[in-house]
Amino acid sequence: MVQQRVARVSCPACNQPFQTPLQEILDVSEDPHAKSRVANGIVNVAQCPHCGFQGGMNAPFLYHDPYNELALVYMPMEAGGARDRREQIIGRLTRRVMDRLPPEQRKAYLLQPEVFLTMENLTKRILKEEGISEEVLEAQKEKAQLLQRMVQATSDEALTALIEENDEKLDEMFFYMLQRNLEIVRSAGEEESIQVLRDVRQKLLDLSTVGQTIRARTEAMEALREEPNRETLLELLTEARDEAVREVLVAAGRPMLDYLFFQNLTAQIEAAADEEEKERLTELRREILDIRDRIDEEMRALFESRADLLRDLLTSDDPKELARRRIREIDDAFLSVLGTNLQQAHERGDEESLEVLRSVWRLVMDLMEEGLPPELRFLNRLMAAEEDEEIERILEENRNLVTEGMVQFLREAETEAREEEDDPKMAEQMARISQKMSSILAQEMLAK
Repeated sequence: MVQQRVARVSCPACNQPFQTPLQEILDVSEDPHAKSRVANGIVNVAQCPHCGFQGGMNAPFLYHDPYNELALVYMPMEAGGARDRREQIIGRLTRRVMDRLPPEQRKAYLLQPEVFLTMENLTKRILKEEGISEEVLEAQKEKAQLLQRMVQATSDEALTALIEENDEKLDEMFFYMLQRNLEIVRSAGEEESIQVLRDVRQKLLDLSTVGQTIRARTEAMEALREEPNRETLLELLTEARDEAVREVLVAAGRPMLDYLFFQNLTAQIEAAADEEEKERLTELRREILDIRDRIDEEMRALFESRADLLRDLLTSDDPKELARRRIREIDDAFLSVLGTNLQQAHERGDEESLEVLRSVWRLVMDLMEEGLPPELRFLNRLMAAEEDEEIERILEENRNLVTEGMVQFLREAETEAREEEDDPKMAEQMARISQKMSSILAQEMLAK
């Protein structure tokens, strides 16, 4: 659960008092967006309801990453006053983290948190743990500042000018950063910020060079999904004028790049009306083959590395700790390798290997569950509950997550599940959960 308290502050622009939530504990295991929010400087940002001024509160907080055993305290000089007062704040934050952990997770690093006076140094420490250099960090900081200027643009003309002036700086990473910010404000339910970021993204897609490439790529992929056949793939590749679009098409259509596909492409080359077109299509064929071979080699290397990880987990004295350290490698490729090994063990009737592999599967599923936002973990537990008593217990333990928004989400998901008729049992479970949530909320209203 996100750790917040409400503080009464005065707006530095209009001097009017107002109340705003302050987050004192950022725990990566509970808030998957914590790292991105710190890196992008969107921790404890408040907006004055009187004049609309928006800015950082510069309040102390503790950043906790149990996977990398990091306990980092942001303690600006102006926040704590005298030294003993600052130490009291640090001690209080540390105790709050310790009190929420089971005894076996209360490790020594929590007793000696690293203290940082500036957000910049705190961010550098976090990203250093991820192996990110200061040069990369500086580039990310510049992109974050540029995005903030776009968000704060006072007019459509001002936003257009910013995009045109900075077109060379706008790359795929900039769009990734924008999308991450959009996900963060969406999870927080900040409707106004969601719309502002959507408007910025739309403008970037319309005007920036990389935005137009992303749009062309998206449109090509949608066309291939609608008609996934060799003819469509060949048509899209011959029409694509951007190398990045052709590369993503080759990757998506790899299973269709067979003898018949190249036979059709060769026939098109031979039927070309002029030498220039024939040369262009011949170069295209060479490019497609190069991309295909490179993708095949990368996939071979990827699956070999995931097979190595599986072997390491099977022979490790502490597979859970190893999995935590190498969590980034636990992806679709790893799950595919693990699934293949499970199937082979099953076909051999090797019960001993099956049980060991299943233990790795359970471990991986538990770790993936930990990485989900609290709301999704909450819903997953509810959907897996079989008895009414278990559902009611989970709801009681997570009363802060029982909201009108959650009820609305479940009702919409239930309606969609019934319309698609894929899983009537899932729809019934959603209906049962939403009814119990509504009952809780109604009781709370009556109690008020």
